[in-house]
Amino acid sequence: MKKLLTLFCAFATITAVAQFNVESHAGDPILDGQMIIAGALNNPLPFYVNNESTTDEIYMKCEFVSAVNYDGVDMQLCFGLCYDPVAVGDIYPPGSEVVTIQPGQHQDSDGDKFLNYNDGGGNIIDYVFRFFQVDAGGVEIGDDLTFTYRYDPALGVNDNKEVKANITNTVVRDVLTIEAIEEASVVIYDIRGRAVSNQKLIIGTNTINVANLPSQVYLVQMTNDKGFSQAVKIVKN
Repeated sequence: MKKLLTLFCAFATITAVAQFNVESHAGDPILDGQMIIAGALNNPLPFYVNNESTTDEIYMKCEFVSAVNYDGVDMQLCFGLCYDPVAVGDIYPPGSEVVTIQPGQHQDSDGDKFLNYNDGGGNIIDYVFRFFQVDAGGVEIGDDLTFTYRYDPALGVNDNKEVKANITNTVVRDVLTIEAIEEASVVIYDIRGRAVSNQKLIIGTNTINVANLPSQVYLVQMTNDKGFSQAVKIVKN
């Protein structure tokens, strides 16, 4: 899997008002004005929002500010819950919902991430997101943090990024069937970004029992031995 490359475009002054910071699961800070570049499809950017206060809980939201070359599909944001697709101008979680973060902690949902699986027709796609804090009444307070998440297919043009496996049924009841012509691993994530199934694929027909899973939309992520991944949405009835 391609590593995320970072390009620091600009930096904002951090004031004493700020009570949160954002970082990747690898511990790399995500800064205001930063551009994060991915050269491979299905390469998630998992993140933590950290509460810098040692005494007060904070309430967070994320706005999808703008996009270039985005056609409205195949982009997922998980922040508390998973939203797929996302729409420019929308705020997540929606309405009066917030992500509550306890003092000195990050959010409880370890599956939070940005995930692009839109190939852009070979064009660069830019997504601009903004994290901001609200008070108990839902009024925005303090500083915000805006960054750009870019998919640049030119960074991976020489790589065969496809996993040689195919999901035969995207609407399922009891069994998910995957035809594979290479060995791979598969993880199924629920709408909270939590892994609910994890197993290996063998060459040939693979069946996964999903009968006990609640009815909802799931994301099936398959990864081969080269580290390349692809994600497919399924609906469990």
